[in-house]
Amino acid sequence: MRQKIALWCLGVFALTVSVIGHATEEQAQFIYQPEESFAHYIARAEQYVNERKLWIKSDDKPRELAAVLPFELLPDAESCAGRTSIGVLLSHGLSDSPFSMRDPAHALQAACFQVRVVLLPGHGTKSEDLLDVSRDDWRATFRNAANAFSKDVDVMYVGGFSTGGALAAEYAWQHTERVAGAILFSPVFKVNSSIDWLSPWLAMFKDWLDNYPSDDFAKYASIPVPAIAEVYKLSKEVRHLILKNPKTLPVFIALSEDDQTVDSSVSEKVFNAGMVGPKSQMVLYSKDQMSANTDRIKVYNTNWPEDRILGLAHMAVHGNPENPYYGAAGEYRICGWYQADESLYQTCRTDGENWFGEKSSALTKNSPHAARVSWNPNFNSLMQEVAFFIKANAK
Repeated sequence: MRQKIALWCLGVFALTVSVIGHATEEQAQFIYQPEESFAHYIARAEQYVNERKLWIKSDDKPRELAAVLPFELLPDAESCAGRTSIGVLLSHGLSDSPFSMRDPAHALQAACFQVRVVLLPGHGTKSEDLLDVSRDDWRATFRNAANAFSKDVDVMYVGGFSTGGALAAEYAWQHTERVAGAILFSPVFKVNSSIDWLSPWLAMFKDWLDNYPSDDFAKYASIPVPAIAEVYKLSKEVRHLILKNPKTLPVFIALSEDDQTVDSSVSEKVFNAGMVGPKSQMVLYSKDQMSANTDRIKVYNTNWPEDRILGLAHMAVHGNPENPYYGAAGEYRICGWYQADESLYQTCRTDGENWFGEKSSALTKNSPHAARVSWNPNFNSLMQEVAFFIKANAK
């Protein structure tokens, strides 16, 4: 009897390994492959996403597909002729898609840089695809894309948003001979939670804390616990890498002190103690601090009552107010705070005099159904600073 039970347990274990192995192999189809051309990667991604994506509106598939695919932007051949070939590789964050990087990508293209944006494994399709993806899958895509891009341009920068920022910082620290610098928007060096360390343990028993259907074609509404655990591990590893190995490599980092997704105080510590180069710069947005300017850090106050904005949210830092989807007059308003209350959710989405910001008691005093701001009124100035940083440090 014991032998039969042991054999049954072994069979279940083998089946589990088989299922996990299959999922990993399936996701691996979407990892940027070594020596792969970017054009081939885009074509392969289009087929993969088209087969797996959960469509928000079935009659709007072309738009939804285009939004989540990796893409490349080339500088204007006439106005940018004769300039050094400078490339910038960007990555989005957890639960996002390349659509979230379109605003900075277009601004960098206008400044005569060649820009590529990757799609991290598990993204752009449906949130369930994040269940079996590891941080090493994300690393492989970013690493292989960067290695290939470095051969196509004279000078290469790497950058990204949130999880993408952590991946870019890690690659820059490990490949200083290939990169001229890093550009980080709201990078995650620690999740903004005192119990984030529990996520790897919780992931062994639970897939979801919540699982809401998304009404946003460019972003998942919910994130599975295993993916959160992978971000926790990645951010911890990258944070330790930088703090234990301070470098003078030029880094431009823009973040909000009021960010409720990443711990901005830890990001500031990483910048001050690990990104020690005199050419490194931080742009810090704060609803409480007064605007100020030092050699390496600029602070911008984000109490903008004329715009009904109090503090910048995690994804707002690199968002263009003119974006037709996420911008100030865009068609999509982020009200995920109220998903459990349909009435409050719809009020947030439709109130023409609503306030915007990052979640805080001060914000809810202005409006009990305030929305999460997804654009930065200072976007154009920010991207001018980024362009100047790139040109000044190109080597």
